[in-house]
This record gives sequence, C-alpha cells and structure tokens, in this order.
Amino acid sequence: MNGPPAPLVEELSHLGYALMRLLLQRAKEVFAKEGLSLLQAEVLRLVREGVNAPSRLAEHLEVQPSQVSHLLASLEEAGFVERRLDSEDRRRVLLHLTPKGEEAQKRLKEAWLAAYSQHLARLNPEELLLFRDLLGKLTEVGRA
Repeated sequence: MNGPPAPLVEELSHLGYALMRLLLQRAKEVFAKEGLSLLQAEVLRLVREGVNAPSRLAEHLEVQPSQVSHLLASLEEAGFVERRLDSEDRRRVLLHLTPKGEEAQKRLKEAWLAAYSQHLARLNPEELLLFRDLLGKLTEVGRA
C-alpha cells in the first residue's frame, strides 16, 4: 500500500477526530443559545440554501423521512418554518423560512462563524491559507 506511514495516519486520525468532536460540541453550544438542536439549525441552513422539499432534507441530513417530519413540526410550531403547497404540483409541499426563521438563521450563522473564528485565531495568516488549501484538497479526494 502506498501512502503515509501508519503511525502518522493514526496520529492524524486522532487529531481529526478530536477537532471534529470539539467543533461539534461548540456548534451544539452555539445553537442551544437559540433554543435549537444541531439538526434543527441544519434544517434552517439547508432551507435557506434552497433545499425546500422534505424528501431532499432527509437525503441531505441522512435521516429517515419520519425524523424530518418531527424536525419540521417542531420548527413550524416555533414559527421558524412554514410548509406551502407547490403551485406547480399541488401534491408537493415546499418549505420556506418565516421572517423569524430568516432572523434566527442569520444569528446562527454569525454566532457559528464567530465561534469557529476563535479556533482559527490560533493560526497565523500563512497557516490559515495552508489549512484552507489542505482542507480543500482533502475534501476533493472525498468527492472523487
């Protein structure tokens, strides 16, 4: 097998996992301040980006449609999301953020970027650019 030495792979694996857990925990804390779970916040982000069909949300979130129904019901009850019949196909329901949902999504994004920025502040400008390039390279591999 070609590739980096196994001990280095193991070390990078542990560091990558630690970073993932750290950021996930931080995201939960940020979103909880808005009274939202990680999945609820992700639904708001996805709907804002145009993923407006419940079936597509399930695909993006990698969850069962019944879980999406529960997520949408809670977000609808809280006034963040509304379901509307598709004007082109009355059998379909499309999701839309309410003004309250738009504002919450904006606050969530700002809070998350501020929190993530705190972690990135440990890097100098050159390291930030290198980190960006390395993440880009690694995520390209994931798509190949």
